[in-house]
Amino acid sequence: MRKLFYILIFIASSVGGFAQDTIVSVSQKGETGMINSGYIHRCRFTGFLNEDTRFRFPSINGSVLPSHKNCYIYIGKSLVSNNTSEFNQELNIFPTVDLLGSQFGKESIGSFRGSLGVGITFQANEKWQGRAIFNIGSSLQSENADPFNSILNNSFYRSSDSASALIFQPRARISYKPIRFIELQTGVDHHFIGEGNRSMLLSDFGAPRPFFRMSSEFWKIEFTNIYQLLHENVGGQRINKFAASHLLDFHVTRSWKIGVFESVVFAPQDTLLNRGFEVEYLNPFLFYRPTEYSIGSQDRLLIGLNTSYQFDNIMLYGQFVIDDFVLDELVNRTRWWANKYGGQFGIKSSSEIGYKEFRWLSEINFARPFTYSHLADVTVYGNQGMPLAHPLGANFVESFSEARFFFTERLSVGATFMFAQQGGQNANDSTSFGANIYTPYTKRPYEYGYKIGGDGKLNRMRATVELNYNVSQKLRINAFIKPGVEVRTLDNQPSVTLPFLFGGIRTQLWNERSFTF
Repeated sequence: MRKLFYILIFIASSVGGFAQDTIVSVSQKGETGMINSGYIHRCRFTGFLNEDTRFRFPSINGSVLPSHKNCYIYIGKSLVSNNTSEFNQELNIFPTVDLLGSQFGKESIGSFRGSLGVGITFQANEKWQGRAIFNIGSSLQSENADPFNSILNNSFYRSSDSASALIFQPRARISYKPIRFIELQTGVDHHFIGEGNRSMLLSDFGAPRPFFRMSSEFWKIEFTNIYQLLHENVGGQRINKFAASHLLDFHVTRSWKIGVFESVVFAPQDTLLNRGFEVEYLNPFLFYRPTEYSIGSQDRLLIGLNTSYQFDNIMLYGQFVIDDFVLDELVNRTRWWANKYGGQFGIKSSSEIGYKEFRWLSEINFARPFTYSHLADVTVYGNQGMPLAHPLGANFVESFSEARFFFTERLSVGATFMFAQQGGQNANDSTSFGANIYTPYTKRPYEYGYKIGGDGKLNRMRATVELNYNVSQKLRINAFIKPGVEVRTLDNQPSVTLPFLFGGIRTQLWNERSFTF
């Protein structure tokens, strides 16, 4: 395992893979990226819905470059505009499109997703603003497809679990700032905590979910509370669950930020009673572990650390998450199943070459077996069958690199490189080795000896190149093609090489996570 980490560190430090346009930011801390009429020259598009800084404090940013300049984005045609004050009153309505297709491997495993919709942004004054996108369409994939080789199934609503289904995908936020340093938000959307492409705390790979968020900042401190409504399909029935999370960020210096994260997932009904939403978890200033004990529950609890340090146009970042552990077991290196933790180490940067721009990112992510798992689907750290953190779940180590070169405002080319090793492939319906977080940890076969990559090891190397062209800058319609190849090796069996092709036309207002893990 130690040798593997050395190999991954070498890969992460020496390889600049390439990816879609996700390493972006609207503004730096203290600036506001408001939608305005006009498109500033050389301002790369930064309007991903789940990364829009005017709907969050920059500490919860996900893929934000430290050196990116503030810019203003115009979307569609402003139906209402009042420029008599510092804050423009605007209403923008524009069409959205999401037409994607893929072909994977020699067995012609294909998938398709097509949807059309409408987007709305508004700004009433300095206190009220919002935006929303509503897309409806259908998806189609082969019966033998898996999450690695098909367009990501992360729709808010899907009519069935069959190969073809109707889908509905809303992404909406309304923001209200009663006073300057407090912001309230509600809607249906993702949240992303961290500076990398992945997050070991809270990520945006899954389906959007209803939420309420309260953010405040004072002095060098930023404090954010997020309450989310999640659900799972268990035995053909929808079962609701809730998540309450908070993040306390402290800006030690202008360059160094460190944050403490805590999150609890709980079901409104357990084996004893119908609990509803635990009002104790609404307290934004408490620690959840003492509260969990005080109400006599066994809810899913995570704590974590999120930090970054900026050197001019280079940023170092990292995360550490603890699910559970016993110090004596760690010191004695017993590899006890309940020592569950994960982490992230990364570096990213951006530089301008004349009128061109080059961005790159490289990171290592890992999670021990059984991290994020729990007793049942209703308390696992996931939503609608997908993890809330890293999409690989647990029992893995991964090196991921990406970079992109912008030739013009419209044309860019990039690539990605990923190496991932995941254990637990010997699991079956009655036995878990901690890779699938949705399998209860009570199905473990023994107590000690668990390690990353153990009990059936799957190695995956994936490389892609990608060509992007902005068909319409005002409407943010993007055409792209992304060929790639994946090499898989299971234990000591012969390697399998699987070429694939992914592409389509889409409104580039949210991250497309398909074929990135």
